[in-house]
Amino acid sequence: MSVTLVGGGLIGYYAHGLRDSAVGVSSANLPAGFDKVLSTYATIENNYYKSTSSKKLANGAIKGMVNSLGDQFSTYLTNDSKSSLDSTLSASFGGIGATVQQGDNKLTIEGVMANTPAKKAGMKTADVLIAVNGKNVAKDDVNTAVEKIRGKIGTTVKVTVKRDGKTMTFSMKRAKITTDTVEGSMSKTNKTIGIITMDTFSDPTSKQFESTVKKLRKQGAKSFVLDLRGNPGGELTQALAIASMCLKNGQTIVKVQDRTGAVQTYKAGKKYDKGFKVTEPMAILIDGNSASASEILSAALNENNKTPLVGEQSFGKGTVQNVASMSSSAELKLTVAKWLTPNGTWINKKGLTPTIKVKYPDYMNITAFSVTSMKLGDESGDVKSLQQLLKALGNNPQTENGYYGPSTQAAVKAFQSAHGLTADGAANTATLQALVAELSTKYANDDPQLNAAVKALTK
Repeated sequence: MSVTLVGGGLIGYYAHGLRDSAVGVSSANLPAGFDKVLSTYATIENNYYKSTSSKKLANGAIKGMVNSLGDQFSTYLTNDSKSSLDSTLSASFGGIGATVQQGDNKLTIEGVMANTPAKKAGMKTADVLIAVNGKNVAKDDVNTAVEKIRGKIGTTVKVTVKRDGKTMTFSMKRAKITTDTVEGSMSKTNKTIGIITMDTFSDPTSKQFESTVKKLRKQGAKSFVLDLRGNPGGELTQALAIASMCLKNGQTIVKVQDRTGAVQTYKAGKKYDKGFKVTEPMAILIDGNSASASEILSAALNENNKTPLVGEQSFGKGTVQNVASMSSSAELKLTVAKWLTPNGTWINKKGLTPTIKVKYPDYMNITAFSVTSMKLGDESGDVKSLQQLLKALGNNPQTENGYYGPSTQAAVKAFQSAHGLTADGAANTATLQALVAELSTKYANDDPQLNAAVKALTK
């Protein structure tokens, strides 16, 4: 049996599935070149100076075949790693509020939940996981890495990632993470507009979306802004349900095309939305980390309802993966199809172009810190980031040259005094965390993209 995924999320059973891997293949009838595979195996087995494991050699050969496809979304998973293509770093124990996925020979942060240690520390989607508490996890399977991040609530964990070629470490206190993926609130500037933020598409998302819409309606919402920024996707069944809620029955949500050109069309209807409909006007916020199921939902509403997309170009993930069990301890996740928007457009590696383009403020592009403290006399790119951050928050250090001089020290001291921190002018871990948290608060209050979406709904 095989299950089909989009962006790591369950879509249901794909009509075609994977062909039986044993069909047409035997030791006497190998595809061209595969005799060399068996010959290499025999040579290693009989001549390598250490004892070998046939299972390990076989897994290595299979992984090599999958890696040769050059497709980051196709992977061969063994042992513990097969049990979780994308694991949430949260539960009733302590976590940081992020999701991690394994693929393309690396562990990457797939999503960061709102109001969590990871979000407040400055972690971002697509960060590549390198180490936990100073110990390298780059070659760990996803579950092993996740277990190292988990721990007792209130304890500190240091997570090292690589972003844009730069290594940086985030120090966070583990917290109990709620599993809500949808949050709702009323616009601060227009009390007839409800703001719905969706972090990911997981099992309860469509039900949470429905309950959030109902709650905001009672508070006076006559239209909605759906915030999908930073949402990496997830279970497509959830995207199908939410899209169906916002479309008329019979309207196309998405098309899936296999290698033969055959197309399977998914249309809005009670099968997905259980009869619940959202007919109010909407606007959708997207950015470069809105991917997969987020893009399917955005395209469906934009092309059917002319729902405006506001923000920046989306990620552009337009392929479908099928996960098939290869044995009791191994699974093959293989790209088997591509998905198309209702109009038949393939957005892979292109993304969706916003109807209303609004960039993030420059201060949101400040490079994250790669150190946990800085002091007078330091000189580095981290100091420059500190100076830029201080300036954005109104504590002008008078220079952005990367040197921690007296003016930078004074600006840090002023910030510390204003936030109840030890005012010694040294940027320690607590100060850096407070600065990042304050910047997040500033953006939440400014948010030009959200303001543009609200404006679009008030015309």
